[in-house]
Amino acid sequence: MANQLPIWIIVIISTLVSGIISILIYQLYLYILQNKNNTKKSNITLVDRLGSILPYWLPLLEGLQNFGQQILPDYPFSLMSIYKKTLMPIVIFYVTHPALAFIIFFILYYLFVRAKSPIPDRPFIRFNVLQSILLFLINSLLGATFRALPIEFRMSLYGFMLCNTLFWFVLSTITYAFIKSIQGKYAQIPVISQAVKIQINNRL
Repeated sequence: MANQLPIWIIVIISTLVSGIISILIYQLYLYILQNKNNTKKSNITLVDRLGSILPYWLPLLEGLQNFGQQILPDYPFSLMSIYKKTLMPIVIFYVTHPALAFIIFFILYYLFVRAKSPIPDRPFIRFNVLQSILLFLINSLLGATFRALPIEFRMSLYGFMLCNTLFWFVLSTITYAFIKSIQGKYAQIPVISQAVKIQINNRL
């Protein structure tokens, strides 16, 4: 793997990151601006939206552990500096406590996914919790598969490209679901969202 990325890759990565951040800020602005109108048109409350955002931290941290740690050091220094000041301490805590992911997984399952859940039925939160669990399992499977590849391949340019692709797949999918949660809308991720709807017996 080269120590320095080509300038065109840096430009593309910087553009993607800037675009994602801009979209998040814009969606937050729209939500605050149109909060009253949205409340009248939908029975999805502010509690539902905030509660639906939190579970996505689990697949995000799993993706950063599996792929982000390997490729982020080769990104432009400014991006790495932002990562070190924001997400890196949380990722380090997550990595050093491997049982934490499974504890959170089972807590989410017990509280929101089980048929006899102690939490009152809130379809929007339940949908996003189950979707975040599926994303977590997919990230774990992709991470285990990638680590099972020969180290020669993983350290090569092709391994870096594969890891980079998987990282952006994880990040873009979670960002999309995050934005939809802020909007109070159900995310439509191919296959995953359909599987979630089937699992909760088409109650949406």
